[in-house]
Amino acid sequence: MKKIILTLLLFVLITGTGFSVVKVTFRLSNPHLEAGIWAIDVVAVVPAGQQWRVGSSNLRYDFTTTPPGAVTVHPDATVSGANPNLNSGQYSPMTTTSIGGGTAISLNIIRLGTCYRLNPGTYTLGRIRFNRVDTAGCITLHMRTTTAGFSVVQDSITQWLAPADFDSLANQPAGCLRLDFLTGTSGNSVELPTVFKLYSNYPNPFNPSTSIKYDIPRSTFVKLSVYDVLGKLVVNLVNQDMEPGRYDAVWDAENFASGFYIYRLETSEFTDVKKMVLLK
Repeated sequence: MKKIILTLLLFVLITGTGFSVVKVTFRLSNPHLEAGIWAIDVVAVVPAGQQWRVGSSNLRYDFTTTPPGAVTVHPDATVSGANPNLNSGQYSPMTTTSIGGGTAISLNIIRLGTCYRLNPGTYTLGRIRFNRVDTAGCITLHMRTTTAGFSVVQDSITQWLAPADFDSLANQPAGCLRLDFLTGTSGNSVELPTVFKLYSNYPNPFNPSTSIKYDIPRSTFVKLSVYDVLGKLVVNLVNQDMEPGRYDAVWDAENFASGFYIYRLETSEFTDVKKMVLLK
C-alpha cells in the first residue's frame, strides 16, 4: 500500500496535475480610440485566496484581421494607461512591442526592485494599441497561453506556467471586433459615458462570484471596494487611475461567508454605494 501511495504522489509531482490552481486570469476590456489609435485595456483578475507579486512579464496577444492587414501594431515606449504601481519606482516604464513579424503584440512589465503585490481584485495593467489601416475591417485577439512562445508571467522571480498558473478569461471581447464601431458608422457603435454611474451587480444574489459594472466619464482616480454589514473593508477591487470608459469588476467570494455586503464606488467627485447578497 505504501508503494502505491508513493507512486501516486510521484506521478502528481512529475505531471503537475491534480493540484494546479489558476492564480491570475487576464482579459481584454474597454476598446476605444485614442487620437485615432485603436486601444484596448489589458486587465488582470486576481481571485480570492491568491496574490500576484508582479515580476518581469510579457503578455503576448496574437491577432488576425479581416481583411488581412487591417491594423498594424502601434508600439509604445511608455504604455498608455499603464498601472502607476507597475510603471515607475521599482519598475521600468511599461512598453508594448511588435512580435511574430507583426502578427502579435506584447505588453512588457520590467521589474527593477521590490515586487508590487496585487491582492484579490481587478486591475487594469495597461493598453495594447493598433494603427487602423482599414477602418472597415475587424480584429480578433487571443492571448498566448498554451502555444510555443507563450506569455511569460512571473511571480517575483518564479515563472508561472500556463494554463496551470494563469489563463485568459473567456469573457474578453468576443469574436471579430469591428474597427469602425467607434466612429459611429456601424450598427455596433459605442459611446463613452457622459456621467459617473455605479450599476447593480449581476447576478444578485450570487454564489460565488458577481460582476459590478461602472461608468467613468473622464480620467480620474477610482476606488471600488467591498465592505461587510459592519462597515469593515473586505477587499479593494479597483484602486488606480482610470481613463473614460465602461468597466466591470468581478468579485470572487468563494472564501467569504453568506450574507449582505456593500460595494462602494468612489472618485474625487462621485460616490455611490449599493448592496449585494452572497447566498451559499
